[in-house]
Amino acid sequence: MKTLSELLPEFRRLGSREAMRWVRPYRTETVTYEQLYGRIGACASFLDSQGLGRGSRLMIWAENRPEWAALFWACVARGVQVVPVDFRFSEDLAARIRKESGARLIADDAVLDSIAARAPASDFSIIRSDPDDIVEILYTSGTTGEPKGIVHRHRHLCANLEPFEREIQRYRKWARPFQPIRILDLLPLSHMFGQSMGLFIPVFLEGAVAFTSELHPGVILRATRANRISVIAAAPRVLEVLQQEVRRQFRLPPPPRARGIAGVAARWWKYRRVHSGLGWKFWAFVVGGARLDPQLEEFWSNLGFAVIQGYGLTEASPVVAVNHPLSAKRGSLGTPVPGQEVRIAPDGEILVRGASIAGAADDEGWLHTGDLGELDAEGRLYFRGRKKDMIVTSEGLNVIPEDVEAVLNRLPGVRDSAVVSIDDQVHAAFILQDPNARAEDIEPLVKEANERLETHQRIRRWSVWPNSDFPRTASTLKVRRGEVAEIIRKGPPEATWTPPPDPAGMSSLERVELLAELEARHGIEIDEEAFSRATTVEDLKRFASRPVEAQAIAEVSHWPMTFPARLFRRIFQRAVAAPLFQRYLPLTATGLENLASVAPPVIFAANHTSHLDTPAVFTALPPFWRARIAPAMGTEHFRPMFEPSRFPANQVWNCRFQYMLARLLYNAYPLPQDAAGVRRALAYTADLVQRGYCPLVFPEGRRSPDGRLERFRPGVGMMAVRLNVPVVPLYIDGLFDVFPTGRSWPTRGPVHVAIGPPLTFADDHRYEDAARALEEAVARLRASNCELRI
Repeated sequence: MKTLSELLPEFRRLGSREAMRWVRPYRTETVTYEQLYGRIGACASFLDSQGLGRGSRLMIWAENRPEWAALFWACVARGVQVVPVDFRFSEDLAARIRKESGARLIADDAVLDSIAARAPASDFSIIRSDPDDIVEILYTSGTTGEPKGIVHRHRHLCANLEPFEREIQRYRKWARPFQPIRILDLLPLSHMFGQSMGLFIPVFLEGAVAFTSELHPGVILRATRANRISVIAAAPRVLEVLQQEVRRQFRLPPPPRARGIAGVAARWWKYRRVHSGLGWKFWAFVVGGARLDPQLEEFWSNLGFAVIQGYGLTEASPVVAVNHPLSAKRGSLGTPVPGQEVRIAPDGEILVRGASIAGAADDEGWLHTGDLGELDAEGRLYFRGRKKDMIVTSEGLNVIPEDVEAVLNRLPGVRDSAVVSIDDQVHAAFILQDPNARAEDIEPLVKEANERLETHQRIRRWSVWPNSDFPRTASTLKVRRGEVAEIIRKGPPEATWTPPPDPAGMSSLERVELLAELEARHGIEIDEEAFSRATTVEDLKRFASRPVEAQAIAEVSHWPMTFPARLFRRIFQRAVAAPLFQRYLPLTATGLENLASVAPPVIFAANHTSHLDTPAVFTALPPFWRARIAPAMGTEHFRPMFEPSRFPANQVWNCRFQYMLARLLYNAYPLPQDAAGVRRALAYTADLVQRGYCPLVFPEGRRSPDGRLERFRPGVGMMAVRLNVPVVPLYIDGLFDVFPTGRSWPTRGPVHVAIGPPLTFADDHRYEDAARALEEAVARLRASNCELRI
């Protein structure tokens, strides 16, 4: 392979195979290679319309998504030079990069949204590229602050990718039973490691890549399981927070002593709950971008997962050394990839030379990496630290911060640490697991650490870091030691946060979005129940400063969607429920023709006057739709089951029986009306939609006490907008007369279900406006039904 353009025909060959997944909070989009090729054509048309051709420069400043990849490949096809910029960079920094690079246009998320709306175009021309043509100029902030641009040409990238292409081809036939092999790429595509694992390696594997914008550990674990991910590509920091989440969710016994094949089987069996939690298809982490703590590698290896470390730099395009998945060695960064030479300078610095080097090299072609390392007798590379971060004590002795941090992070009660030089002395900043710990609690930890450290490594000064994490680089999440040291010298500022002015007046959906904001700040999954009790400004301030981490709880089970449950439900509905309902309450339905214009999944939104509303909808719909309905039921009715300690045992068991019966016979699922638990319920609703089911919701939130239509809550608007599926309005008439609130048994009487035309809403539609539109649609059905009755 001489140029990246040679990969484009592969997209057409792979055709209907899955290429990408975009996992969003309440929606997952799947793209095949054929569809991706069509989107590349649409992006090529966009570039033509903007007058961008060979030699022009385009800056992509957006989060990972299929359109990002499509635009990149369109630039390759057209000879446009890409300037990828991390979407977390500030507007000021992005503007400076655009000016320095000479990019004619910025493609941000809004531009990518407009591109996504374009019609696919599979017939587009690919210009002939030369190996010396520029593909991209990659800017990286590293750990020093001001970004620098590295020019990458086709020859640099292809030289680095060629060894991987050859090796993958050797094993491709053995990988077929495991297809689609999905890689969850948690690094930005503006980073070379992120591009390798997100744009190139999946094509060689004939597999797929998944992107997600949510990076807190609970979401990553659920996304890995739900999307049947095979490999996670991430920075070491992600493995660290995932480790904390796994320890929170699962009880982990000591690892088995057996080694070899027997040891692998023993670990899989002993930690089967962890493997089930991540999904049985998941087997490996590919880690790079920063140093991986040996204990962290040991933790995941002991659980039975492969940890594949590599070493690379943006200037090396990017991989220098990597462990082979079948012969990885713990603690090692692997052996240099073919075409790369590595040697260690007298001062311990890693030097690299090869055809993929795009950065500035010395007269002999060696790139000075600024990293410290060692090579063993087998040629394996080991990372020892950053040369510029090395602390030189007043005695002239060298201290590598990572070595000290490895000891500190093993101490009980220490969540993380950063070691920096203050006045040529070793200073340790601690983040403790207990946010209420006092400064004097650190002293015994420092004493214990110093007993384990060499004399010159010992901590002379220490401090408690006031925030939930240290400042880090945007791409690889390395600690910015210079910034940490500067803040310590000046005295750390108190963390500030401005709460909303009226917490008590916030809707449950506004609380969901505020909860997500706090989780992003603290990097943990927050307890919704504890958060829901914060109802004043002062409550929220206290909670924001010391949030309560969520306890591991059982998620809503999917057993009602198994084949036996679906078969039993179909027989019950057709042979028992529908005939019995029609016999006792004669039902008619109008508007069935409106279902012809849509296909599952959709959301059904109905008025709510009776406990029989759900059976009425099931009876009114044809069997095709009936088999795909999933009614939402209020958790308030099942409170004895969710809070058993507050109710008598017989009431708890009766409630459990009713709950299980509703799940089995109607595929119902719990949807709370209060703030606590809303987010999990919305996530389950999104999962239902992803599986092709159609949630049935009652947006009034309760049964009408007088039969009139009440205001729709904005939750249905949030579902419609975030899930991006049509919403079919329903109006149920007659049930209030035969079985209203307060009556214990229904009387006989006619029932009518009116089905309206489906409504769709754009991503930027306000939730409240969407709810109002649906309420008006149901009101129109009610008015039409009243006219028919007259």
